[in-house]
Amino acid sequence: MSGTTKVSTASSVGSGPGGNGHRGQASRLPPWPAWAGRRVSRLVLRPGRGFALDASGPAQPSGDRAKRVFALMLLLAITAVAVAQYGTARGLIPIAWLAVGPLLASLVLSPRITAGLAGWALLLSLGLVVGQPGPPSSPGMLASHLSVPVLLAAFAVANAALRTAAQRRLSQVRAVARVAQSALLREVPATVTTGRLASRYVSAAAEARVGGDLLEVVPDARRPRWLIGDTRGKGLPAVRLASVAMTSFRDACAQPGLSLPEIARVVDRSVTRACDDEDFVTAVFAELDPHGWLQLVVCGHPPPLRLTADGLQALTPRAYATPLGLHPDLQPSTFSVSPGDRLVFYTDGLLEARDRAGRYFRLEDCADTLRHPDLQAAADGLLGRLLAHTGRKLEDDVALLLLEATSPVPYEPQLPPQRENAATKAPQASLVAADTGRGR
Repeated sequence: MSGTTKVSTASSVGSGPGGNGHRGQASRLPPWPAWAGRRVSRLVLRPGRGFALDASGPAQPSGDRAKRVFALMLLLAITAVAVAQYGTARGLIPIAWLAVGPLLASLVLSPRITAGLAGWALLLSLGLVVGQPGPPSSPGMLASHLSVPVLLAAFAVANAALRTAAQRRLSQVRAVARVAQSALLREVPATVTTGRLASRYVSAAAEARVGGDLLEVVPDARRPRWLIGDTRGKGLPAVRLASVAMTSFRDACAQPGLSLPEIARVVDRSVTRACDDEDFVTAVFAELDPHGWLQLVVCGHPPPLRLTADGLQALTPRAYATPLGLHPDLQPSTFSVSPGDRLVFYTDGLLEARDRAGRYFRLEDCADTLRHPDLQAAADGLLGRLLAHTGRKLEDDVALLLLEATSPVPYEPQLPPQRENAATKAPQASLVAADTGRGR
């Protein structure tokens, strides 16, 4: 989360109550401070479909069929070596090498199959010792020849048993971790009031479903709200701070009468109490008004982008606040949203992803992908291009949320008093004027 974005955009900001209304003003996406430190399993958070994990790791035989083939190959190899050993006048290799087969089996196969291969190897070893030319071997000589194969075979069976038990314990721990992580990163609804959503979440940490990025949607029937952000640092401390911010956001949204800046202030206090001196959280708080307005509070985070005919344009806020935990001066900005508009909320892991040559991922080149009629397909396409650019290796977590606005509800002059605030109070005449593109 360091450095500035490499996306060159133009601001296309709608005007609304409390907005800053700039339309068509060409600009680069305003840089945000490089406060953060830097952070492969693939996690995709799909609305209404839960988590889908694309596991990565060392290639291993998987499935019953592959294991049966592997066991058969080992059996044939052990037998072939024994036949070759018996057919020569002098031994090609020491008899103890027949135990290599059971040792290899113990790395992948079950203890029962490993024991079967070990028994077969020991029988072949015994046959080779007894069938050697010359006088019969004494019991002492027989024990001397078979001691090493027996020890190696026993070690192979014990290793397979211990590995299987460890895998069983690890599976139980992973199951508990999946439940805990799913509780932190809840499902994002596919639809909210006057809008459709598509979300994706990719953790850069191997075997992790949740990283240091935040993505939380509260689908309030009147005004849905969401939070997307990024914590400084990596590992469990970043996950803990992210969970504090998301939990505080959910609790604040459940309190009636709080405006979006007040909710952001509640989250800031929680983050301040939980973080260390050098920790912080960058975030964008958003609230979608069903009458066609989108209110944002930007705290040191990349602002969202609007997909237009000319490409991606930044919703430049009226003011940038410092990240949560650093006493931000929270200033809301309001933008008009028309039916069919698509907005892209993201974390900086999307923009700072690089390929092997060190080139940044160019989000502005993905406008055609984001125009796909199916919002979910558009999110999948963007994520696919990102992973293709990086070779499926990410250095930072990535959270992505696409919003497609639908038809707003008719305007009602009387807004609920408990939801009004200084940024949204305005006469109806001001709303009409703002909708024509004249900002305040």
